[in-house]
Amino acid sequence: MPDVIHTRDVVAALGSGRFDHLKNEPIVAYCTGGIRCEVLSSLMLTRGFREVDHPDGGIVRYGETSGDQGLWNGSLYVFDQRMSVQASKSAAVRGRCDDYVAPTSRVQNCADPSCKTQLVVCAACAEAAAHWCG
Repeated sequence: MPDVIHTRDVVAALGSGRFDHLKNEPIVAYCTGGIRCEVLSSLMLTRGFREVDHPDGGIVRYGETSGDQGLWNGSLYVFDQRMSVQASKSAAVRGRCDDYVAPTSRVQNCADPSCKTQLVVCAACAEAAAHWCG
């Protein structure tokens, strides 16, 4: 996959021809909720890629339907107020608290309203004080 930050960067990378050598290879795209994958798959097919697939509903739906029996392990960062979702109550904890290296899947915004940083913070640290990144 190209080293990109925004969806528009993927479009530019596909248009550059750098990935034309993959047009006859099976491609699997995965996205959080599936919308970007729908767009990406359609774009790739119109640009000559022969076999492009993605999980219906993205990784979130895959986790909901597969639980611990699927290939996803741990929580998944999401771009809404939930911050992260887990496929099951027994999902593996893969994150570590930014302060104390305690295992956690919890993500929260920095307490400074002018800061846009999101932090991985365990429950104990979150309860101890308003959490600042600086």
